Amino acid sequence: MKIFIAASLLLLLAACSGGADGDEPSATKTLSAADAFDQTCSEVRAGIDDFNRQNYASTVKHFEKAKVTAKLYAEVDPEPEADALLDAVEYYANLAPAKYPEAARSSDTFARNKDITLGQCASGEPIDETPPTPV
Repeated sequence: MKIFIAASLLLLLAACSGGADGDEPSATKTLSAADAFDQTCSEVRAGIDDFNRQNYASTVKHFEKAKVTAKLYAEVDPEPEADALLDAVEYYANLAPAKYPEAARSSDTFARNKDITLGQCASGEPIDETPPTPV
């Protein structure tokens, strides 16, 4: 009986530990570099829009989402720009929402990462600096 319980526990532990890679959807792992870049920049632009609306918590959430595809982009694209974008996305994702206003005013790291994200992910459309007036 003890052997059966031990074997069952080992089987259960093996099944649970097999999900270590399960943090990312399998479809994300098969994205091309261009698709990973596009998806990263889509979240980056949404984060920038929320930053401009002073919704810093939502800004962080968009950059957290962008980390998933930015990591993949950096893995599949050997250019240094891919690594720079990942570093910038991680910086903004890891910055506490309450620290955004001061960092935007005074941090050289914030400014450097702003140049990277805007330089690589600019949409060509003006960034919405003010929220629309409610109707």
